[in-house]
Amino acid sequence: MSGIVFAISAGVSFGVFQAVNRRLNQMADVFRVTFALLVVAAAALGVVTASSSAATEVSRAPLRSLLFFAGAGVVHFFFGWTFLGLSQQRIGAGKTGVVIAATPLIGAILASLVLGESLPIVTGIGVLLVVGGVMTLSSGNSDSLGWRRVPWFGLAAAVAWGTSPLLIRWGLEGLQSPLVGVTVGMAAAAACYAVALLTNRNAQRMPIPARAFGWLLLAGLIVSMAIAFQWTAYDLIPVAPAISLMQLSTPVVILVAPLIAGVEMERLTVRLFVGMGSVMTGSILVVLSK
Repeated sequence: MSGIVFAISAGVSFGVFQAVNRRLNQMADVFRVTFALLVVAAAALGVVTASSSAATEVSRAPLRSLLFFAGAGVVHFFFGWTFLGLSQQRIGAGKTGVVIAATPLIGAILASLVLGESLPIVTGIGVLLVVGGVMTLSSGNSDSLGWRRVPWFGLAAAVAWGTSPLLIRWGLEGLQSPLVGVTVGMAAAAACYAVALLTNRNAQRMPIPARAFGWLLLAGLIVSMAIAFQWTAYDLIPVAPAISLMQLSTPVVILVAPLIAGVEMERLTVRLFVGMGSVMTGSILVVLSK
């Protein structure tokens, strides 16, 4: 039961984080904001890990687990968070949250392909519902080119977040400490971002404004808590139901984003709710059919 509580807590926390992250992306460059969030969250998690008994497990951790944790961090944070920020700037936090609701579907399919689990007929219905939801959202954009209407960045974030749980579970096989795992993963992602920013001179000329630091600290603390909940849930219950419960982030971000971001892009529309219902229903059907 505790795993379910952790998954629900992660979903709610991620929903609030996405709304705050959208506010941040209105004030600064996506890449620098993402790097700053990684630094804040890694520092917070590092302090918690160092002050807990989990710190002693690092020296006994097999290299294989540490590599899986690092890989999960790069996939989830370096790629996933970047795609999240780019998608929020392009289509808003609400629509991005709906598209990201496809994560459990992607995770279930990848788990089936990698782990050899069977995919029942209900999965096909889920796929159609998710595709229909994404198409509903895409039809609301005003781009003149059809391919630009597809929320590619949101879908890329969903793929990243549907893939990272596999790496997390493999890492936890050798080191059953989600706190250590997420700290290693976050540090690896922050290191990759540091290298990327150092080699991108244009990014270095766009500092984060002082008025964004309060939001940055708030977002970093919220997401570090959410990530700890998430990885703990993966350790306690199967990946598919954990991801499904975390989709509570979708209605949370849809309701909270207009209050925090306050932009036209975040207006609540019928199309938004229809797309949300279709994507989430399809994702849940896949999870329940497992």
